[in-house]
Amino acid sequence: MNTKKIPLVVMLLGALVTSIVTYIYNYSVNDLLVALFLSLVIFLVIGLIIQGIFNKYVPLPEEEPEASEEDGEGEVIDKTEDSESEEGAEASVDNEESQQM
Repeated sequence: MNTKKIPLVVMLLGALVTSIVTYIYNYSVNDLLVALFLSLVIFLVIGLIIQGIFNKYVPLPEEEPEASEEDGEGEVIDKTEDSESEEGAEASVDNEESQQM
């Protein structure tokens, strides 16, 4: 489970609630910024605790070995080299034929 984004989501939700509450109660800009900063720090700590709990108690899914690499499937073949060498071979054959005539 990807738990990297949990603290960010918790912080944003906490900041949203803080902003709405401070707007409803008509806080001044200075008080709003102080409250927002404190809420971000507090909710960051809460998010990190939640992330730690998830990392500790929720097992990670096991990765399956990729069979496509072993079977040769999914292999990218670059045809630009082949086409260039074929064009070069054709040009040399044409040059040899024109020289013989």
